[in-house]
Amino acid sequence: MTTADERSGTVTASASTRLAHIVDTTQGPLIGDGRVRRVMPFAITATLGMAIAAPTTTWMRPHLGIGGAILLAAAIGAAMVFPWHRVTRTTQLSVPFLGLLAILLLASASGNGIGSPFVTMSVLPLMWLAIYENRAAVVSAAVLAGVALWLVIPAVNVQPPNHGIVATAVFVICGAGMGITLHGLVRDTRRLAGESRDHQLALEDSASMLDAMPERVNRYRIRDHAITYCNAAWAVQYNVEPAHAIGRPLEQFLSDDELVGLNSQLAILGPDKPILVDTIARSASESGQWLEWVDRYLVGIDGAEVLSIGRDVTERRDAEVRLAESEARFRDLADKSADVVWRFATDPSPHFEYLSPSVENILGYPPSLFLGSWARLLAILDDAGRAVVDRALHDRLVPERFDFEFRHANGSIVIVETRTTPVQGGLQGVSRDVTELRQLQASMAALALRDPLTGLANRRLFDELLDSDLARTERAGLPLAVAFLDLDGLKIVNDNYGHDVGDMVLCETARRLLAIVRGADSVARIGGDEFVIVYAPNDPTSHNLVERIDRALSAPIDITPTTSVSCSPSIGTADTRNVGYNGAALLAAADDAMYEVKRARQTPAPANEERSRVKVVSL
Repeated sequence: MTTADERSGTVTASASTRLAHIVDTTQGPLIGDGRVRRVMPFAITATLGMAIAAPTTTWMRPHLGIGGAILLAAAIGAAMVFPWHRVTRTTQLSVPFLGLLAILLLASASGNGIGSPFVTMSVLPLMWLAIYENRAAVVSAAVLAGVALWLVIPAVNVQPPNHGIVATAVFVICGAGMGITLHGLVRDTRRLAGESRDHQLALEDSASMLDAMPERVNRYRIRDHAITYCNAAWAVQYNVEPAHAIGRPLEQFLSDDELVGLNSQLAILGPDKPILVDTIARSASESGQWLEWVDRYLVGIDGAEVLSIGRDVTERRDAEVRLAESEARFRDLADKSADVVWRFATDPSPHFEYLSPSVENILGYPPSLFLGSWARLLAILDDAGRAVVDRALHDRLVPERFDFEFRHANGSIVIVETRTTPVQGGLQGVSRDVTELRQLQASMAALALRDPLTGLANRRLFDELLDSDLARTERAGLPLAVAFLDLDGLKIVNDNYGHDVGDMVLCETARRLLAIVRGADSVARIGGDEFVIVYAPNDPTSHNLVERIDRALSAPIDITPTTSVSCSPSIGTADTRNVGYNGAALLAAADDAMYEVKRARQTPAPANEERSRVKVVSL
């Protein structure tokens, strides 16, 4: 079976820079993107605490104070620059323990007794240890710190007049620094949980569509091959209820031939090669069918996964076998085949010995054209195909399967999957038009990020584009605006003229929006009749953009030569100058502004007063 995320599937599935400081629970806070952001609150808090406490401290053991300061700086520096991914997770605990030792040395060096401000700073390494969820390490560090303070801090308590203020300031700084750090971790954890729920809902919607497909579709984890999803066609193929297949190893259902394909494909599939087509049809022994699989590599919540899509190629394979078994039946079967069956000879010069009539159905040229001169076939072949043919003729490197791109007689491009078999004195093979299949495969990948009706970005892609635009404009100190619009009256159009006309209105709305905005602006359809535009409000070309959109979308849309409809928009806008660089808050503010417009339009206006259809949130 072949293995193919994007994900997010890359989840896709790529992480937003706004989530860069989330701790990887499998590796620790000192590994991965956002390490500096995670360490910085501790570094800043320790530096401010030192800056406030050191000048007011009576140093009874100056050498210990110098050593403690050096160790603290070394701990912070090592946390930021040392390649921790090369050592074990447990080794990372040396950083907070080193910081704790440094703070104990500073407290011991002071003459302020147990009330030294540096004792308050000991909470920093203890909080850092807590991030590792290692209870033993936290308890051990706390006990060691208490014992060390009891043993090494002198009984004398020399306190300058302002000692209470200093100790209070250090405590406030440490508490605020840790509070900010934990707040960020909790906030981003909640955001990830919400995105995970949205992703799960999207998967459930996709599952309904996949159940209607005749292709066999399943998904499984790479680490243990446990099935996480299968559609109805896959379950029927392997004679199992879908619910009973979930969680079971994929190997329990596969034939020996399919297991060979599974292992060979997993050896190649990965982030660098996320989509893979099995070039060999595999036998499903119990059913007597032969399946061909296209697999995609994904990154899921529980690790790497594979999404497999298989089609029944039993008829094609049987035809190929029968053709190879009997030369006498070869021409008769080939002439009736929808695929192009051919035989190519290299002696005394390269030429086609046979080319089935179906070539005219696929390429638009009669077989006689290429039988007379096979170079005419090269003339309509793409460069990559010519290179493959050249290697086959000169270096005898014949691919068993290859996709050739030909220019049809009408000028279009046709993708032909060709399977070859070396024979005495040349080659023979079968070619099939897979243009629609390859386009379908590409479309399936695009559907994850595009609205299938209008071609605009969907909600998932819009969120990624908005986060990217916000990060870019925030770095440059530029404003960014979001316009949220809802088509009024679309339900009436659907009720009166049908959903096909409603779809026409949505497509025309998308076309008009794209015609108005800049090429750098983002346009997305995030709901039934809800559209969002992200634009730069201070760009000269964006002047009066909302009014221009309102005028363009309010214009009638012709649905027949004698009938037109009009769905005026309710538009609300918000920008970062008064909402901030938070994508969710920016979108929510624009949504609220849009609903204010909609409510205002539904309320009868006073005489001689026209209510605005556009609500703008501004300074």
